[in-house]
Amino acid sequence: MPEDKSAHGNKGSDASEDLSESKPVALILAGYDKLDSETRRRRRKEIIEAYDGDEIYMGRNKFLHTIAGKPIIQYVLDAVYNAKKKRERLYDRIYLYNDKRTFERVVDVSRYPNLSLEQMKDSVGGHLKDFYFKYIEYGQRADIFFGDTPRITPEDVEWIHGEYNSILGKERDHRGVPITMIYSLVEFQDLIKDNWLEHRIRYIKRGHNKGKLKNFVGFENFQARVGNSSAILKDVCMDGLAGNKAVNFLYNLRKALTPSNFSKIIYHLWKTKQFDMVRQVKRKCIKETEFIDSVFQVISKVYKINLSDFAGKMYHIKKNAGRWENDVDGPRDLEVFRKRFEDLKRE
Repeated sequence: MPEDKSAHGNKGSDASEDLSESKPVALILAGYDKLDSETRRRRRKEIIEAYDGDEIYMGRNKFLHTIAGKPIIQYVLDAVYNAKKKRERLYDRIYLYNDKRTFERVVDVSRYPNLSLEQMKDSVGGHLKDFYFKYIEYGQRADIFFGDTPRITPEDVEWIHGEYNSILGKERDHRGVPITMIYSLVEFQDLIKDNWLEHRIRYIKRGHNKGKLKNFVGFENFQARVGNSSAILKDVCMDGLAGNKAVNFLYNLRKALTPSNFSKIIYHLWKTKQFDMVRQVKRKCIKETEFIDSVFQVISKVYKINLSDFAGKMYHIKKNAGRWENDVDGPRDLEVFRKRFEDLKRE
């Protein structure tokens, strides 16, 4: 259960407009599912079908695979740890979820005095819930990073931190509600300028979506994949989302191409009578604002929580977009990364 909010100074949906003086913290999510053999077999079959034969890492600590002699996760940790503002470290604390025993075996944690290494034991939503109710104060902000994007640099982290800072608690959505959560996207047109993983670019060959990208979410005026970063501002309006691990629903949208997840999304939209949105999803022609409203209507009904005071935003990463989308989903991605990093060392 969520903690007693009376212990905190900032309460209520107006807290986002009166930000805490606490420095922001960073959360690096690098957990993974420990699947039984039957579940792993079934899910692998679904993913291979959806991704035209590509195998995705499941039930493995992919974050500790090495690239140019360094674990994948350490590239992300170094980028976040070394990010600065006015010569001071950007983040007061860095929280990282992974398997502690295996992590400490390959990464010297003593090099990061402000790092809190947390034992992974749940889903993405479970880790966010644990972090949200234990390690962040109301009115305080957290920038969230996924641990398998080894291309990001301290400069990238500093830039996106500034972008999030200009939005959270300051911008409002179309209803006039202050934004307390950001979910990042990378548009295809921005991605192709600097993309290492070109094998992900595949086009649908037949049907009403012929010519559209297979592995991208199709919006009305663009096609996009998830940019592996987000941000939250802790506020009472987010308690229900965090407490019910509802972020899992959002997170699974990035894997909406797998048949089971796609079917679940359609099912929930259908059950909530959002028939026009069902058509938009099927035709890969989603209207962004309507989609955001629909997702939160579904979450509100599924988890029976009030989100009338909550607002989220899809942020479109435009700068160094490929660094935020190029993550390590499977062995083929890892092979490309290793070759490109070795090429950079030789240059």
